[in-house]
Amino acid sequence: MSRLRAEWLILAGMLWLAACQSSPPTRYFTLSEVSPSAPQVSLTDAVAIRVERVTVPGELDRLELVRHSESNQLRIATFELWAAPLDGMIRRVVTEDLAARLAPGSVASVSAPAAREQYRHLYLDVLEFAGDEHGAVKLRAAWLLQGAGGAELHGTEEVSATANDATAEALAAAMSSALGTLSDRLAVAFAAHAADAKSE
Repeated sequence: MSRLRAEWLILAGMLWLAACQSSPPTRYFTLSEVSPSAPQVSLTDAVAIRVERVTVPGELDRLELVRHSESNQLRIATFELWAAPLDGMIRRVVTEDLAARLAPGSVASVSAPAAREQYRHLYLDVLEFAGDEHGAVKLRAAWLLQGAGGAELHGTEEVSATANDATAEALAAAMSSALGTLSDRLAVAFAAHAADAKSE
């Protein structure tokens, strides 16, 4: 091996070690439930709701945190990761948020058996759910509540939340807050629907 080649290999190795040592540590984040701001409401219905399916756009269906940037660009964080798939976390958090907002027994846990005849089924299609580089979070979702006789209720919601800063910690907290607001609105819609059905 020539002296020049040996020196090049040593230099390349040193650069590789330096790059490894300078890489920031990988951090993991999760979404969490948010306490309701109003008392629990009753659905006046014995059939519990189960959050069956949550879909997210392909560009968000990844472990890396995604932020909106300018000019229709997305910034994907290499070292800031979700601790679990985003759709599963949203399903868990919405289930917990709804259970805190509706009367006990109104919401089935995500681990409950998925026998179709036992529940009314909530399907949630998340169309947009990300923050920007300034900490502003936007959640846009379409939802469908389906009972044994077919579709009962459906709608779309758009929620905004603002993070305290643009860090990943603040972004995850603001996204959790947005899901809490979505659950507030869903609980109100479900309760109003139940009251209308009872009065008919």
